[in-house]
Amino acid sequence: MIKRIISYCLITLLIGSVSCLNRKFVDGRYELLSVSDTTLNDSSIFVGYIHQIDFPYPFPNDYEIWIENTDYSTISDSIGYYSIKTMPGVYSIKCQQKGNSWERLIVKIKDIEIARNQKIRMDFYIGYTIE
Repeated sequence: MIKRIISYCLITLLIGSVSCLNRKFVDGRYELLSVSDTTLNDSSIFVGYIHQIDFPYPFPNDYEIWIENTDYSTISDSIGYYSIKTMPGVYSIKCQQKGNSWERLIVKIKDIEIARNQKIRMDFYIGYTIE
């Protein structure tokens, strides 16, 4: 009886791990929509909306947006909007759904330069996974 239970558990574990090998990803992307100069008291700001690939409307909260290697971060609001006020510089910005454990589903914008008193709008389009 115990051998049968152990065998059943091993088979279940094997089937579960094999199904994970067939996982497919729909990769995310981003769009740089506008750059405008405004009076921001010598600071800079990134703004935009979070969307999910194949879904036409901004995606609501539960998305984290942060500037890599800094303390600048935020969470999207109930309509998918975010803003991060920062200092001028060259940054890499990342976006992911809270609780995401797949590195491939993190959308990253590398080496974006923002100047003093500049507002940059970037929308993120988050990918997803299919088993």
